[in-house]
Amino acid sequence: MQNTTLKAGETDPWARSLAFQGVLRHGRRVRIRPISSGDKSRIATALLNMSARSRYLRFHEYRTGLTDAELRYLTELDYRRHVAWGALAPDEPGRPGVGVARFIRDPERPDAAEFAITVVDDWQGVGLGKLLLQTLLVSAAEYGIERLVAHVLEENTPALRLFRHVGARTVAQEDGSLVLEVPVSSAIRRPRASEARLSRVVVDASAG
Repeated sequence: MQNTTLKAGETDPWARSLAFQGVLRHGRRVRIRPISSGDKSRIATALLNMSARSRYLRFHEYRTGLTDAELRYLTELDYRRHVAWGALAPDEPGRPGVGVARFIRDPERPDAAEFAITVVDDWQGVGLGKLLLQTLLVSAAEYGIERLVAHVLEENTPALRLFRHVGARTVAQEDGSLVLEVPVSSAIRRPRASEARLSRVVVDASAG
């Protein structure tokens, strides 16, 4: 489905064909599209642009970077088991990556997948996390996934608030973290979730 030999910064034509624009709070524009193999440098740079606190909340440990193997895993995707959407800042030099949402299907439960959302610090609090979550829900439904599962640190209150807003419930408690399950079909029927379409559309995620 995608060309794994793309040069840094290049975008797979298939991924480009599914891109759409979003308008966030304060009129900030964002471009959402599937992640492709040419996004390795964007993802590596985005991680460096995150605070140590944000990296800890995302990875549940303090990370200073990603290995080449991890970057391949995060960008060279089959779009059957592993799906990811990236957010770019079209009005900033180089169109940097500012957020990612991904899910990985559970091989033992094909109707379920583990998901995660990452937003760089400068783009937190403007509605990008909500837009990425909405996009992921619609994508999961198209792939026949009924439940999205996330492992979230109990101290990560913004993520807990975002996921519970779409109906996530706690299904387990681990050492310092919660396991949340989002029912996909009911979540995408909630207000505004249908705005995240897998096509070229303009959405307004400025409210809430």
